Amino acid sequence: MVGKVPRRWQQLGDVVVIRLYEDECWRYRREIGEALREATGARSVVALRRVEGTFREPVGEVVAGDENAETVHRELGLRFKLDPTRIMFARGNFEERRRLLESDLSSRTVFDMFAGIGYFTLPAARAGARVVAAELNPVAYRYLLENLELNRVEGRVRAFLGDCREVARFVRDADLVILGYLHGTLDFLPHACAAVRDGGRLIVHEVFPKRWDEGRVARRVVEALPEGYEGEVVDVRRVKSYSPGLDHYAVELRVRRR
Repeated sequence: MVGKVPRRWQQLGDVVVIRLYEDECWRYRREIGEALREATGARSVVALRRVEGTFREPVGEVVAGDENAETVHRELGLRFKLDPTRIMFARGNFEERRRLLESDLSSRTVFDMFAGIGYFTLPAARAGARVVAAELNPVAYRYLLENLELNRVEGRVRAFLGDCREVARFVRDADLVILGYLHGTLDFLPHACAAVRDGGRLIVHEVFPKRWDEGRVARRVVEALPEGYEGEVVDVRRVKSYSPGLDHYAVELRVRRR
């Protein structure tokens, strides 16, 4: 069993999160949790069994320490409040958050179609953007509002609880649209294109087979643009490994109307 225990875990604030997807590991989750808490000094240890549903919700529990797993994770000078038993946080997207934070977005309008707890909204707002943020999950939306206040950027963000496709109907001439979703992101491109200004940019996150090179990834995204639009690829970035057969990519492109 020892060989099956993951050697990696996430430290989010004062909480440690470990994925115990193997049945045998899950049976010993409390023993693993206590050992991990002792080794790291974490206030709480959360073990995840799986991730499921449209909202990519974690299924797991606190297995050691304080039963209240709510924490504040600090990264890049930003603070993200969350409960990892209810909300996922992808540390692997660090470089994408850093890239936004270091961009000059002063006086720019950004539409974050899948805002979550503010993963990309917060760095964009801190970089000077006016952000329209849409989030469908009410739990994530509550944390989004709290995080806007926690980071003192609430005056730069208009946050909406609802389907981003509906919110997109009221967004026009955005300079940048971020599609930070995986599995089905390309289906939302018509709504993103309708919201972005002519010559504006999209950042499209999606998973693709590991065997694909960057050129094939870029072509797949451009080919998925709706009729009447054309895209110029600005950058293709491999964000992280997603699973044994898939990689997470971010494709940045400039969109123009034909």
